[in-house]
Amino acid sequence: MLNVKISIDDGKGKKAEIEISEADNLSKLVIIDKVFRLFGIDSDVFEMVDTYSKIGDAYSSFFNDVQPIEHEVIHKTDIDKNEIREQLIQGLTEDKIELENTYKTVDDQPDFVRTGIKIRDDGTKLYRLHYKCHACWNKGNHWVYEGSIRTWCHRCQHELPVSPANPIGHLTQDTFGNFYVAGDFKDRNVWNNSR
Repeated sequence: MLNVKISIDDGKGKKAEIEISEADNLSKLVIIDKVFRLFGIDSDVFEMVDTYSKIGDAYSSFFNDVQPIEHEVIHKTDIDKNEIREQLIQGLTEDKIELENTYKTVDDQPDFVRTGIKIRDDGTKLYRLHYKCHACWNKGNHWVYEGSIRTWCHRCQHELPVSPANPIGHLTQDTFGNFYVAGDFKDRNVWNNSR
């Protein structure tokens, strides 16, 4: 069912508003045509409807008759999951070897990342410390002076006691390259092997 509501104002005092809901389509078109003519709009509603109908039919017939440029072809292939798994593993190992070779040839890390020791312009050495804050569980690194006894958490500023990273003692690195640790962090590889 077609509901039609028309409001027309010509700006010179003529106003009309009409709402049509309980009529057949032909009656509605006749009423719409008469309202337009009352305001001097000389357009044949029936001709417009006929034109739009022809355009719609032309579009429909065009898209119904046109064949797709590419024909849809469905290929069914048997997939061997083991073969795909082997190819993925082979590709990963080849890429891994290539990446390792690339990183070995490119030396783009500063020395202090590998050594764990930063040397300032004045010659002062700073040693890598890793911490895990027991107040907020934040993890991070600091660069501290030799013999430091306290540090702080980057997030909550909680003060943390500093201890050597390796049970062997002062200025010996753990397996992560840290000289000192603070808070709840301990390298279990080093501490379990020392017992």
